[in-house]
Amino acid sequence: KSTEVVGSFRYRALLVMAESMSSRQTPWCTIFLVVSTVLFNALVLVGNKWTADALSEIGVSTQGWSHVGTGIASALKSEIDVVMSNVSVTLLNSLDHVMAAQGNLEMVLSMVGNETDKAIAKQPELLLLQEHGPEKGLVLLQEVHGKNQSHVEALVPVVLASVHQVLEVVMQKVEETMDMLLKKLRPALEQVGKWIDQFGDKVIAGLQDFSTTLDKAQKIFDQVMAQLHGGGNNTDLMINQTWPIFDDDDSGAVSVTELQNVGQWFSISALQGDKPQSLIDKYDTSGDGEIGKKEFTKLVDDPSIPGSLSVILRKYAKRLAEIAGAVGQAYMRDDVAISVANYVKLVCAKNMTKVRWIADRLGNNSVPMDFTAAVFVEMCLTEDDPNAAVYTAADTGLLLTQAVYHLHPEAMTSSIDLVGNSSWWVSQGFNLQDQAKCAQKVATWIATAEKTTTKKISLLDVSHSEALEVLDLMPKAAFIMAEESAKLYRLERLQARQQRRQQIFASQTSQLLLTRLLGGVSPSDTMSEDSESVVNQSAAGLPAAPETLEFAKFLSANATDRAKELQHYCFDHSSESSNAIDDFASKIQAMLSKVTSFIQMMQKYSTPKGINDLENQVKDFLTKALQDVSKLVEEKLGGLVKMAAPQLDTAIHTAAHKAGEQIGAMIGKVISTPMIQALEGPLEEILAKQLGNGTANSIGMTLSSALGGEVSNLTSKALGSKIGDALEGLVDEALDKAGEGLETLTKKLPQVPTAQLTAESMDAHLSNVFDQPRQSRHQRAVMMMLQEAEKTADISDTVSHAWQGIVNLLRSLANLLPQAVNTLKDARTEVSKLSSGLDSIFDVFGVKGPQIFNTVSKYYMTIWVAYFVFILPFCGFTLYYGLWANGWFGGPKPYPDEPEPPAPETLWQRFKLLFSKCFSFCTHCHDTGLCFWSVIIFMQVIVLVTFLICIVLALFAAVKAVIISGCEQVYILEDAGICESGLTTLRNFLTKMPIGNTIIYSDEDIAGACDANSLLTCELVAAKFTKSTIMTSVSSLLASIFSLQMLFNAATLHEQAVWRRRAMAAKETKAD
Repeated sequence: KSTEVVGSFRYRALLVMAESMSSRQTPWCTIFLVVSTVLFNALVLVGNKWTADALSEIGVSTQGWSHVGTGIASALKSEIDVVMSNVSVTLLNSLDHVMAAQGNLEMVLSMVGNETDKAIAKQPELLLLQEHGPEKGLVLLQEVHGKNQSHVEALVPVVLASVHQVLEVVMQKVEETMDMLLKKLRPALEQVGKWIDQFGDKVIAGLQDFSTTLDKAQKIFDQVMAQLHGGGNNTDLMINQTWPIFDDDDSGAVSVTELQNVGQWFSISALQGDKPQSLIDKYDTSGDGEIGKKEFTKLVDDPSIPGSLSVILRKYAKRLAEIAGAVGQAYMRDDVAISVANYVKLVCAKNMTKVRWIADRLGNNSVPMDFTAAVFVEMCLTEDDPNAAVYTAADTGLLLTQAVYHLHPEAMTSSIDLVGNSSWWVSQGFNLQDQAKCAQKVATWIATAEKTTTKKISLLDVSHSEALEVLDLMPKAAFIMAEESAKLYRLERLQARQQRRQQIFASQTSQLLLTRLLGGVSPSDTMSEDSESVVNQSAAGLPAAPETLEFAKFLSANATDRAKELQHYCFDHSSESSNAIDDFASKIQAMLSKVTSFIQMMQKYSTPKGINDLENQVKDFLTKALQDVSKLVEEKLGGLVKMAAPQLDTAIHTAAHKAGEQIGAMIGKVISTPMIQALEGPLEEILAKQLGNGTANSIGMTLSSALGGEVSNLTSKALGSKIGDALEGLVDEALDKAGEGLETLTKKLPQVPTAQLTAESMDAHLSNVFDQPRQSRHQRAVMMMLQEAEKTADISDTVSHAWQGIVNLLRSLANLLPQAVNTLKDARTEVSKLSSGLDSIFDVFGVKGPQIFNTVSKYYMTIWVAYFVFILPFCGFTLYYGLWANGWFGGPKPYPDEPEPPAPETLWQRFKLLFSKCFSFCTHCHDTGLCFWSVIIFMQVIVLVTFLICIVLALFAAVKAVIISGCEQVYILEDAGICESGLTTLRNFLTKMPIGNTIIYSDEDIAGACDANSLLTCELVAAKFTKSTIMTSVSSLLASIFSLQMLFNAATLHEQAVWRRRAMAAKETKAD
């Protein structure tokens, strides 16, 4: 009975519930949960849409900054490098004009001196004065030609007129040379003056700040791309590309030494010291002490050397790009030869196919043989260079020689012939001190190539054993021959300089001019062997042959493409555009340092004041040089005339008075004895009165002798003076008569040349008269030079220092210009490295960056759209289920009794029956526990997915936080003013700078350029990242919470649907 009571009670309860559930109810809780879940998932989708847009904008910004980097590289190549090349060529051409100007100055002194002496030689009067001296010369003129001083003075204007004509012609040539020098030099000096402002302290500081900022921005982009993209799947390709670098000797295995070499070449500390040995021990499974290629794949993944493949290959690609840039920008033949030699040294590390291709071009006469020989010389000179970037331990010069010798043996023999020729060596701008060493080295390469060649090539018609002996002796022989050739060349050059100097300054007047104007040192006297070697570098700076330049351009294009290809491989492997230690700031600093050094060398002459001072000094020289030379020639001629008359008068006066003194002495002697005898008697008488007879006699004799001698002396002096005065007149009269007599005598002797007879006779006569030894012509020239030097102190103020000043200027330029050109070459090398590095890195950066960010953005948005599409039906089903459980859409109803279907006869009927039974099972199992827990587990999975999505969003928010924090450190990426200021700094440094399709010329072009090229990366993405981070984090958390509440609500709805179905079944039973 109790059971019946309970069942009755439950039945009545079901009836009551059925009555209450007979009407539909609105599930507001379910609706709220579903709408909230959909809303917050939609907000998550919107937030992630902002994130995807921000990622796409980062991709656009990477392309914008790539345009900045490649634009700087392009401007450096097209502007700075080209201008530097032009300045180098101009300075080298100016050096030629400096040397020409020095030679012209020497020719001025030589031609004026020669013309002066020639004019003097045409006038016998002046020739006698110059050859015999003023005293004898004027006597000869008076006695032989009957001419006096006035006749000689009348010849001076005639000589000066002839000299002035020559002087004006040669000075016009000097003026043309100096004008051409200034014309050639001025553009280069003006360009250096522009560089003084262009590379000023403010601009340099701005460039350093900008380069540092560019480094930070590029590293931030690399960091983000590495986090988003991760590592690549091209490990096999990277191993194939790097294996030749490790396997340096091409043995098929890598040894400890090769690992250590790689660590040294590529600055990988993990591969230095004892680490290579430990790696070999760890991965050498075969036990042979070396690593094979299969073992190598495990070695490069060792945690102690992370990213070794990309680091090594990227450094190789970077160096290849630098060499490609140097080859492409090379214009002078020495630059092309050096670049080709460096390229060969580099590619020998991993690609002998290209070495053989280059060997074929060098030996097949497609380029001049001079260039081929120069390449081998550069290979020799850089062999022991510690700063050379060589990525192989092999003898690269030998490898190239073997390749050329194998293909074109005659080219190698021609090359060694040129290398051993000192004239060719100097003409190429090489130092003679290096010739013997390089000749020996090239001969060694050739001998080794002959010994190891696979073909039976022999240039020696001897037996095999004799050929080997000859090949062994060839290097030493080449050294000796080159050394002897260098000695002979130096001797010939020294003799040529000495002979030239003797020829130029052979005349007396030219030597006088050299002494008075330049202190006896000609402009070329300071040219030592070392300075000549420096000057000869101008030959190396000549433009390369067109076929050489064509070869260089092709080589540059090939190397550039290959470098970019390797950079792409590295990026695909590491998702980074550069190594961690790579930076642009150090490269820009190196370039600025070299350029600043060059500017400091040339600054004295490159400012507007310096250029004006240089031109004024040249003008002042051209104005005063003619006056100085004319003045010295006039002084020389005037000195001959003015010195002759007073010196002759003095000589005659001295001779006449000597004769008078001698006559007076003779008269004194004649009268002294009678006077003594006459004085002796009177003196004895006077003394006898005072002293006595004995004493008086002895004293009287002594006094008479003393008084007689004194009277005799007085008499001779008085008579000598008077007689000398008389003799002067007699001598003048006698000379006039002698001149007439000699003139009559010479007329009667026509067979004998008058000048010769007169010169010999009068020279001997006058030598006896003046009691002077006969002097040779050289001694008389030296005497005249000494006389002129003694006069210098008295008339030094009459000659300016213009000649000495212009010679000092030319010497300074001759020493400065080669050094400046070498410094500028170093600066060009740094510019090429910088531009090539920028172009190589930012090219791959601009290609790969947008691809990665756009791909990530696309996939990111696709995933979130798929998630939203996935979660939306789930929420819709939950809403439908809530409404259905509350009576909507018919609500839960009792399961109808289904009649047993007839047995199927066909296949279609069997499938139809299967589906109907499955559907019936699914509809009838709703109220079972299996269905309930299955749905609960499924919904838990959905909630778990939502929670995981929340975690992923949190992690991605951390990535965005990294980007935002990086933006806070790099102001140029978020502040338009700072960005435009950086571009202004670049515009001050570069006249024009292309950024994408925009070319910046002025400040007006800079305005808005940062926004137009999407350079304000942080400004573009910071706001979106901040909003999306907040939106996605909060919305995903709330969506997870509401999804969990939907799970709880679904359980309630399920129970409600079950009881509603039961209530409806009870209601139908009551009705029945």
